[in-house]
Amino acid sequence: MVAQMSFKDIAGPLVSMFAAAISILFFVLSFRLSRRMADRSLNLEAHKMLLDLNRQLIADPRLWVFYDDHPLCDNRELNDQSSLFQAKLEAFAFLQLNMFEIVLLEVPEPATGEDRNPSNVWCDFFFDTLDRSRVMRSILDRPNSSKIYNTVLLTLYEQWKKGARAVSVQAKSSD
Repeated sequence: MVAQMSFKDIAGPLVSMFAAAISILFFVLSFRLSRRMADRSLNLEAHKMLLDLNRQLIADPRLWVFYDDHPLCDNRELNDQSSLFQAKLEAFAFLQLNMFEIVLLEVPEPATGEDRNPSNVWCDFFFDTLDRSRVMRSILDRPNSSKIYNTVLLTLYEQWKKGARAVSVQAKSSD
């Protein structure tokens, strides 16, 4: 029966298998490309948000007192304690928290060991901001923060409070 098979009988299935293999290859390549494009888009949008934060700081340099260790904190002329400025400072903190919430929810898994990727940088930036800003910490410590922020951000904050600095995105969402 094998001897009776013609070239047409063998060629059809071979072409089909080859086409299926090529389709799988293109699917994998397209999937990887779309993930890279999504990560790049997130990174670009996050940097736009950072530029907006910088614009806020340029427009009103008094906002630098958001960071407890900034030299302007010691300058009484610039350290405005009015309720209007305090509300502006809190709004600046909300702006940063919203940025972190968006970015940290969507970043890919941070690299481990000596390798670093943008996800590591964003987690480190979040922790550094927590280290340096009592305004941000006070907002996250409010009782209603669990209702308005996602679990990824709040889990990272809890890990920061426990002193854990090297976390993965997977670990933060599994707690």
